Amino acid sequence: MTFSHVVLYRAMNLGHRGSPVRAALERALLDGGAQAARSFQTNGTVLLDVGDGDDATAAAVTRAAAPLLAAGCGYAGAALVRSLGEVTAAIDGDPFALTRDERTYRETVTFVDGGDPLAVALPWTDARDLLDLVAARRGVVLGVARGGPGAGGDPNTAVERLTGGVATTRTLGTVRRLLAAAARA
Repeated sequence: MTFSHVVLYRAMNLGHRGSPVRAALERALLDGGAQAARSFQTNGTVLLDVGDGDDATAAAVTRAAAPLLAAGCGYAGAALVRSLGEVTAAIDGDPFALTRDERTYRETVTFVDGGDPLAVALPWTDARDLLDLVAARRGVVLGVARGGPGAGGDPNTAVERLTGGVATTRTLGTVRRLLAAAARA
């Protein structure tokens, strides 16, 4: 099987209330028309094979799975779909090289659909000095969170407020592991 796309669900935590279990998530995408679906970690990130289909096919599969997820567990959150090429391009090179320092907690990749382009000059720092947005590319904003677990900057909230779009965030490490898993499949 060849995975061509990634589905990034917003606010999904597999097995928790309002979210499906792994098997139900994968089954909903298969029933929606995917050739293969492999859930990656527990954060609502799924590798998707749509055969010879394109971005529109992957989006249609995700839309078809939505009512199945809602009926099965009550999940009604957003699903952002990206090609593996788009995900790879989002982190191409070392986009965080000039922003790392001793206060860095997480380097983040925030995927965003809809809304307007960021209306702030980059790099941008939030008022609490816990989040820097460092780069924006089509459908993605890269950031650096500081402050540690539960006290750090929140890229989802910042990107949604600044764009009016819907966002979901993964760490740089998660995205790298996802791309490695897709390459091994």
